[in-house]
Amino acid sequence: MAKGGVRDVEFVLSPIDQFLEMFPTNCSSSIPNPIPHSMNSVLKKRLIFIVKIVIVVAIFCWIGWELQKSWNKIHRIQWQPNYYWLTLSAFFYGISYVPSVFFWRHTMRLLGQNPNWYETFRAYYIGHLGKYIPGKAMVVLLRAGLLNRERTRLSVAAATVVLETLNMMAVGGFISALIVLIWFRDLSGGYYLTCTAFGLMFFVGFPVFPPVFRRLAKRIGVGRGDPEIDDNLKKIRIPTVLFGWCLMSLDWLLLGLSLWATIQGIGMDAGALTEHLPRFVLAATLSVVAGFVLMIPGGLGVREMVITQITIPLLVVLLTNTDSNLSESDAAQLAVLYALVIAGLQRGISILTELFVSAILYRNR
Repeated sequence: MAKGGVRDVEFVLSPIDQFLEMFPTNCSSSIPNPIPHSMNSVLKKRLIFIVKIVIVVAIFCWIGWELQKSWNKIHRIQWQPNYYWLTLSAFFYGISYVPSVFFWRHTMRLLGQNPNWYETFRAYYIGHLGKYIPGKAMVVLLRAGLLNRERTRLSVAAATVVLETLNMMAVGGFISALIVLIWFRDLSGGYYLTCTAFGLMFFVGFPVFPPVFRRLAKRIGVGRGDPEIDDNLKKIRIPTVLFGWCLMSLDWLLLGLSLWATIQGIGMDAGALTEHLPRFVLAATLSVVAGFVLMIPGGLGVREMVITQITIPLLVVLLTNTDSNLSESDAAQLAVLYALVIAGLQRGISILTELFVSAILYRNR
């Protein structure tokens, strides 16, 4: 680690620790707690870890069960990779975060910082790889740490990373709920899916509601010692958030287009884009937001399960339209296999694209 790197790590993580300390572990301070605070913290971490393991194991058991049920149909999968469409999928995925980069830099400049465009893109994309490391702190650490110290204060950069990330997840939850309400109201469990999406939106969006964010930012010491920080924090207003939501809607649209191109890339005709795009965007938004909220590194397994469940009904229709001799039950089993292939391929495309873009930006530093 470079000189001063340890101090930088502690400086970024200390505001996060202070933020977490705002939430008491006891429901009532008037009742004495016989368990020491340190033991409470250890037990809580272990419980969260166990829950995550259970979720991941359950998801992979579900994937294994679905594969086992449909395995006798695997010989009927017609794998015809189209590298033009797969490359287009990678392109859509690669540029999908550009609007978020614009918003991130915009918020940093509102808070009196002056990062240049190149270092902002570099920090954002390389920092994106931090999502594969357990916990969410590594994304904050990488993005904030990769910015030039002379132009950007570390604590301010860290706060804006949180602001951008939570806003993006809130937009994803909102778009998911909106799509279900407009296009999939008759879907089985549509009511609960809508409530869940709105719940996720409020859960991740409340901390970045401007009045709340300003208070939290001051509480954790963002820009401490900067006489202009109070005035700059007041620039984070409702119009700022709405501007970010407009930009990040483009993020989710591009991620939906990436999934569409992946389906085309395995040799299937995904049908009319204008007709099915809401389903692709729903799969993109709900899979990423669910993985984020469950705190699973990279949303491993969670994203694949959500994408599979949302794309199966469409794949059944596409398969029966392609082969009129295919029975409904056979089409349903084949659709599961195709959906798992698509979800796995989408994961592979996303990882390779992230590594490719990050390598280019890192080498040109």
